[in-house]
Amino acid sequence: MTNTVKAVLLLAFGGPESMAEVEPFLRSLMEGRQVPDRQIEAVKERYRLIGGGSPLKSITAMQAKGLEAALNQSGPFYRVFTGMRYTEPSIDHAVKQIVSLDIHDLIALPLSPYYNSASTGKYLQRLEQSLAGTGVQVKIIKSYHTNPLFIKAVEQTISVTVKDIEDPFIIFSAHSLPVATAAADGYVEQLEQTLKLILEDISLPSYALAFQSRGMTGGDWLGPDVKDVMDRCARNNKKNIVVVPYGFVSDHVETLYDIDIVYKHYAGSLGLNFIRTPSLNAAELFIQALKDIVVKA
Repeated sequence: MTNTVKAVLLLAFGGPESMAEVEPFLRSLMEGRQVPDRQIEAVKERYRLIGGGSPLKSITAMQAKGLEAALNQSGPFYRVFTGMRYTEPSIDHAVKQIVSLDIHDLIALPLSPYYNSASTGKYLQRLEQSLAGTGVQVKIIKSYHTNPLFIKAVEQTISVTVKDIEDPFIIFSAHSLPVATAAADGYVEQLEQTLKLILEDISLPSYALAFQSRGMTGGDWLGPDVKDVMDRCARNNKKNIVVVPYGFVSDHVETLYDIDIVYKHYAGSLGLNFIRTPSLNAAELFIQALKDIVVKA
């Protein structure tokens, strides 16, 4: 394999594909800290309710396949790999593959559009450890929240979803973080920049930015929660709720359980009509966005 080949490594959180993988996943996620049995059982129940496992690994593989095909429509030649932080295929495994193919140039692309040290920062930290002593030169893409094709891909999901909904209230949802972490990373500012670009293209008279899936540790976390916004909608007689999980690109437990089950049930208890936009997953426009990001790196 010649050194003119470039590797692209898609970095993602990971997730258990089966019920048997839930406990090892949690122990990896907690990095040696004790995981109470009740917490393990609670998380297992979430995965049971979404079909017995996370589709994240298979979606990421589809994204990699689509991106590799898109990149190789014209030279130079690329190989696209996937690396998960907390499950297989691991970042270490991907780096070993790249080294075994004698590829010296790597573009690392976390699949989260928004940089934050709590998730993407840990992917990149592990990648740095894996690359030590390999001689592979890496270009890191920390975020791509203003990429025009990414913006259009999100806009497309909104337009398709709301076209037949009367007076929709749009909730733009992203993962909550501890306030101090978010401030240090400029996380909310990134989310607001994406939202500003969307609103320049799509007229949305009723919308809010909200947060979901906060962690179990104490302290101040970003808000308002999606439930808080829905409470406000109910008080103001805004009946048609559309959640846009623009903080995520792929379906996983935080879309399939937190939104599709928990928030949908809560909306029903308030008498609200609830729908969410589809995740980008391996949509063609999102693949083209990834291609654009890699080519411009």
